[in-house]
Amino acid sequence: MTEGRDAPAETAEESTTGEPESSKESEPDVRPSVVVLGADDAAASSRRLRLGRWTWLVLAASIVAVVAAYLSWSNADDDPALARAELRDLAIIEGTAAVETMNSMDYRDVEAGLEAWRSVTTGVLRDQLTAIAADERQLLADQGKIATGRVVEAALTELTDRTATMIAAVEVTVADKDPAQEPTVKRNRYSADLVLVDGDWKLENLGQVPVATS
Repeated sequence: MTEGRDAPAETAEESTTGEPESSKESEPDVRPSVVVLGADDAAASSRRLRLGRWTWLVLAASIVAVVAAYLSWSNADDDPALARAELRDLAIIEGTAAVETMNSMDYRDVEAGLEAWRSVTTGVLRDQLTAIAADERQLLADQGKIATGRVVEAALTELTDRTATMIAAVEVTVADKDPAQEPTVKRNRYSADLVLVDGDWKLENLGQVPVATS
């Protein structure tokens, strides 16, 4: 009889305390996850924050620099002093090239030389070059000389919106058709009157200036 009473008690204990394995595995874990940052993680996060702020500062500085450069360029574009400086520089550059051209001639192609002279002149001077007669052209060819002009120094003495006066020191190297002859160098000073024609400085007058000797 005793053995029969103990059996139900054991069954009751199993029913109150024991749970099937399938029931335990299906129950979700609702406890919150807590992540604790170590010292290395905190330092890395701080570095990323500093780098982010530095990137924005660099970007902002770049934008400011671009805007400042644009404003400076815009203001300079309307600066009368800058416009005059550019006009002066162009007059010297093109005036120098014109004077060198007028002091250069190759006897082997006189027509090309005369055309070069006409291309850098205007007004009466150009008309005079256009009117050079055939016998004068033949004389240039018969001389058998190759002259090459080089301006060694130039400066403007006067400048307006469309006219300029330039003085130039020129070296002219003259080679003979005979290769046995040594080239000679001549030095001259010129006064050149320049006129702005369709955006280009042209020679209106070219005269030699006496060089003072002591």
